[in-house]
Amino acid sequence: MLTFVYHLLLLLYCIVSLPLQVFKVLTGKASQVKEQFGFLPRALLNELRNETVLWIHGVSVGETVAASPICAEIRKQFPQVKIVFSTVTTTGRVMAEKLIPADGFIYFPIDLPMVVKRVLTRIKPAQILILETELWPNFIKIANQMGIKVILANGRISEKSYRRYQLLGPYFQEMLQKMDALVMQTQKDVDYVLALGAEKKRVYNFGNTKYDVNIPPHARGGERRLVEELQLDGSAPILVVGSTHANEEELFIPVYKRLKAEFPGLVMIIAPRHPERVKEIELLYMKAGIPTVRRTQLPKVQREAAVIFLDTIGELLSAYRLADLVFVGGSLVKFGGHNILEPAAYGRTIFVGPYMDDFKDILSLFLKNDACIQVKDHNELAERMFYYLKHPAEAEVKGGNARQIVEENQGAAQKTVELLAGMRQKGPLG
Repeated sequence: MLTFVYHLLLLLYCIVSLPLQVFKVLTGKASQVKEQFGFLPRALLNELRNETVLWIHGVSVGETVAASPICAEIRKQFPQVKIVFSTVTTTGRVMAEKLIPADGFIYFPIDLPMVVKRVLTRIKPAQILILETELWPNFIKIANQMGIKVILANGRISEKSYRRYQLLGPYFQEMLQKMDALVMQTQKDVDYVLALGAEKKRVYNFGNTKYDVNIPPHARGGERRLVEELQLDGSAPILVVGSTHANEEELFIPVYKRLKAEFPGLVMIIAPRHPERVKEIELLYMKAGIPTVRRTQLPKVQREAAVIFLDTIGELLSAYRLADLVFVGGSLVKFGGHNILEPAAYGRTIFVGPYMDDFKDILSLFLKNDACIQVKDHNELAERMFYYLKHPAEAEVKGGNARQIVEENQGAAQKTVELLAGMRQKGPLG
């Protein structure tokens, strides 16, 4: 019954989304639509022919970041393997092309059996690595039927997701049992996936690959370029506000005004999670009387504004390196937070809001070790940021603690690749 309902919902989605697909085709995104419906570039298929292929899937930006250390480790140890990397979102695709050393990038196929089978038949992967919680029933079932090994890497299950999956009962259990390995981030994730019906012998706890922060060459070399192009020489302090969401950027208007009054040289760099939202954010700041400039307008013009919108993808890592203080977004609004490990790897002083549900375990570790500052609202945020700008030695201690946590918890990516290599008779890496 659940299978029938699922297929019915998929068909309804295809029908309802038809106008959107047509719009994408008419606006230059025909290749994305074609890939989602199983029609892959011929050049890619020719490159993969008769090769050992590993397919890695990360739905969007966060999963792509988690996949990056794994891909780097695979490329280092097994350069002969061809890597195909898929995403669902456009922002994920852009990020993947910057971070992932893959041989090809595609959009993930819609989970209709005929589409999934077409794609799997053409790519012929020996193994599929799925990041975090991107579980598609037909994709997993057909891959299993075709003898392709499917591994969940860096797996996590939130309490909310656990309750939702419980409602699916045997249907979800059957899907889990078709997977060859489930590599989870924490013991709690292990407990959840076992309670949902996974076989214990296939479940592993390797930690979180996001601790294995892979600073790509463009990020290491991009810091000086950013300083020059954003015209930051002599600017201090620098506040980087990363991965913000709707209704969050406007909360930084009073924060900015409070800090700017005391520190006239302050520059605030805001990186919305979805750069296409910059136009609406600009209007908010304009109404507040705060001059702004887009990163893409620099260095073409002389920067006079002290608020810069990072309207590009893939430069946030370099921006974190330049920061005196970092705020990680999605946490002042009820979104669940974002990854704090990237600024932590740089030893930055990190602030988050009250809504960090998606990163509870990481945040708990950081708070326990005096490596992060959590605030209840934007008013407290302004006061705490003001305090640490006045006391830079204390801020430096927090940043050092953050960097130490990252260094002490690395190794999940290497363990994951070792697991793949250990499946000698079952996959490409033996």
